This record gives sequence, C-alpha cells and structure tokens, in this order.
Amino acid sequence: MIIDLHNHSLYSYDSKRKMEDMVKEEIDKKVEIFGFTDHLDFNENDPGNEYYNGCRQFKEFLKLSEKYSSKIKLLLGIEASLEKSYKEKIKNAFKKFSFSYRIMSAHFVEGVVISDWIPQKEKNAKSPDDVDYSPYFSSLEDISSFNGCDIIGHIDYYKKYSKFSHEMTFEKHVSDYRKILKKAIDSGKTIEVNSSGLRHKCNEQFPSIPILELYKELGGTAVATGSDSHSSGDVAFKFKEVYNLLNKLNLKVLKLK
Repeated sequence: MIIDLHNHSLYSYDSKRKMEDMVKEEIDKKVEIFGFTDHLDFNENDPGNEYYNGCRQFKEFLKLSEKYSSKIKLLLGIEASLEKSYKEKIKNAFKKFSFSYRIMSAHFVEGVVISDWIPQKEKNAKSPDDVDYSPYFSSLEDISSFNGCDIIGHIDYYKKYSKFSHEMTFEKHVSDYRKILKKAIDSGKTIEVNSSGLRHKCNEQFPSIPILELYKELGGTAVATGSDSHSSGDVAFKFKEVYNLLNKLNLKVLKLK
C-alpha cells in the first residue's frame, strides 16, 4: 500500500496546484491513501502568514472525497510551523478545523526562516563544530512536546540548506536527536520520512538512515511517508526507493483511517 501524507496545494502560499489535479496524479501513481497538508503559518515576516483558508479548503475537500471515493482514500491534514510567539493561534486553528492529522515542522528558527537561518549560522564556519545549531534542536524539542502534534515533519530539514555533511552534524547532536525522538515516541507521535530531500542537493530522504536507526532503537515502529509535493510530478516522489529503505530497516508505514 502506497501512502503519501504530505502534499501542498494552492491553499499553501508556495504552491499553485489545484487539489483535483493532485488527486488525479496520485491515482495515476497507484497511491491508495493521499493527504493534503497545506501550510499553517503565523510568522509575521513570512509571506505565508495567515494565508491558509481552511473553510474554503474543507468544502472543496469534501466534494473531492465523494467524487473519488471509489478510487482513492483522501485525507485532509495540515503542516504547521511552531514558534512560541504564536502557539495559541496554532491551538485555536487545531480546535477550529477537524484535521485528520497534524504535521508540525521547524520552518523557522529564532524567528528566521530556516533557508536564511542556516546560511547565516554557517557563513564563516569551517565545520559543524563552529556552528551553534542548538536553537534548531530546541524548536524540534518544542514540537515533540506539543500536544496537538501527530507527526514531526522532516526532522533533519536543516541539511537541505547546510554546506556540511549531515553525518558530521548528526554525530555532534546525537544526544539531541535521542531526546527528541524519545519524547515523540513516549507521547504517541511518529516521525515522517519525507522523500523531497531526494530532489534537492542533500540527495537523501529526510531523515537520514542513522536517525531512522536511532528511532527504531528507541522503540519507534512506524513512520509517516510523504513527498512534500508542491509541483506537478512530485507526488509520491521516489517512493519505491523510500519503501525499499523502510523494508530494510523493518519500519512500518503509518496507516491513518
């Protein structure tokens, strides 16, 4: 069974894809369970601040669910960023809309979008030892402790923008990963295996194999699978490669009702 739980439509500020076009592509790719997870952001410096229109999306979603019910199971989730300054806004949105599941991701660190934050931090560094990544891991720890979160999205997302090898950064912060993953497991959350890294310069899924092995060592048994698609052709991106990896690691794929 192929399950893609992380996808962005025109209800995200950074995607122009129509929901129905996405459903058709997933059906063509033999996906059996498909989830929309548009951005829910409240960072005032971000172009996606309060962009999400849940009322309109839910109406469209219900029509598509009925129309394609014999061909694919559709779910409506959300991907929320989390910063302390707008935790209450996130909680209120979660109460207002009956999302099937909630992915939470560290898109912003210290109020700065991560695509800017990482290059700023690494600008004059010669190795990961010269960089203070601790605020990023603090953000992940906040997510792992947040009651409304079901899935932690692309947990090593920083490597998309880092100039250093992930292996070196992982070794430096293995204790942080251990703490975050243990909190997630103990609170009933799961982590996401996100294939979008395979279409970026880091050229591997989020998270890397050492993190998945640590997750399993700590008692994790299942992961959510998502392509983080924003454009045509990206849904279920390289899922055969991802599923082969999960089979080798003996990790199950999360199935949502």
